[in-house]
Amino acid sequence: MKQLMLEMAEANQYINRLWLQVLNKIPMEDLDRPQGAFFDSIFGTLNHILLTDSIWVGRITGQLFPFRKLSERICETQEEFSRERTRLDDVLLTMVSQEENFSREIAYRTSGGQEYRQPMFQVLSHLFTHQHHHRGQVAQMCSEQNIEVPAGGMLAYYRAIERDRKSVV
Repeated sequence: MKQLMLEMAEANQYINRLWLQVLNKIPMEDLDRPQGAFFDSIFGTLNHILLTDSIWVGRITGQLFPFRKLSERICETQEEFSRERTRLDDVLLTMVSQEENFSREIAYRTSGGQEYRQPMFQVLSHLFTHQHHHRGQVAQMCSEQNIEVPAGGMLAYYRAIERDRKSVV
């Protein structure tokens, strides 16, 4: 279980860093252009991912992250977003690498006030697949603007790791 969760955290960090390298070169007006997506734009969707990751990390650690709605922007600039995305990916990777019990229950309340208890591995699986889901939406919006982003799936990550391993040998 730990190996899988660690791979998901590492892949998450790796994919986000690759995407930031591309998206940081795109003018903010293009990233924030309304495209009819649920969170409006590329930047709006990226902010949503960052917000929900922050909420889940807060629930896991017991240091709740305050928010009003899931479309709330917690970053206004690309620089601020890159800093926060990188920092949070580091936090997630550290959290996963230090976790000893992925079956321990995480008690939390949803934004609607419902109380739940879920094993840590389910919470982390949700967090990482939520990112994949919304990165797919971002990839579609990027495609509509002729912005090419790197492959963002687990297999692309595994292939890159294998390629890097072979280049060292």
